[in-house]
Amino acid sequence: MSGYKSLDELEIVLRSGAGIAIICEGEDYREDEFFYKEWFGDLGRMVTFHAQDGWKYVQDAVKELRRRGTPVPVYGILDRDFTPDEELARQSEPSFDGTCYRLSRYDLESYLLDPEGWLSVLRRVLWRREGRVAEGWDTVDAVADRIRGFYREALPIGAHNWTVRRLADAHGAQPSFVGRSYLTAVQALAAVNAEDALATWASAFGAQDTAREVFRERLAFLRAREDDLDELRKHVSGKLVFQELHRTIPCARKRPDRMDLAERYLDQCREPPAELAALIRLILSRAERERSG
Repeated sequence: MSGYKSLDELEIVLRSGAGIAIICEGEDYREDEFFYKEWFGDLGRMVTFHAQDGWKYVQDAVKELRRRGTPVPVYGILDRDFTPDEELARQSEPSFDGTCYRLSRYDLESYLLDPEGWLSVLRRVLWRREGRVAEGWDTVDAVADRIRGFYREALPIGAHNWTVRRLADAHGAQPSFVGRSYLTAVQALAAVNAEDALATWASAFGAQDTAREVFRERLAFLRAREDDLDELRKHVSGKLVFQELHRTIPCARKRPDRMDLAERYLDQCREPPAELAALIRLILSRAERERSG
């Protein structure tokens, strides 16, 4: 977890802080933590953000820091991942007593995919000197079509990763079970048939037919929603789409690296997404109730 604050370091920071602290995910501490700070910098005295590497580390950090009794209330924000709508709805109920909240979309990158924002990046940054934008990327509708196309390409990966999770839940206790990593890039499909790879993996613990069935059912579920961008954002990783956007977006000059491109997007989309703003308000409200209770 190089680059992340240790729990001892976090405790020291929080003992001299104010407001509340939110522990967030991020493969790199410069990612999710950076995005939240950019969007909610105006709340600097009310809420601070601190990254840990993955959902389990977030949950563990929240639990341990609360156990230590830091004066700043600590909460967590986790990616939605495979969380069903019903479970998400419960966190808005007054009776919800959890300390970690889930995003409404699959992951934080899913909030970096507004077509109007990307058209602004193209016009004002990547093609500013040329005074025009490459054909096929030059309208909001065209950019939206590109993003939907990347989501469609990612559907087999979404079905693959869902199947890995479901089989791990069902068969993880078997002695013959060996875990399988998620696929993390659309380009992986050029070398891997997702369904066949799952069946081969699951044959080690006698679940090859189940693997094919679960994969096909999930793929059908996703394909039934492939024209609904709101649904895709809930069920397919935006990280996959952002990777493809970074790989293919036309650049008149040198292509920015991934984080640089994300920063340019944030420069054009300064306002936090409404869903995220509502989640932060929900957590702040919860903290106020805890203080007054």
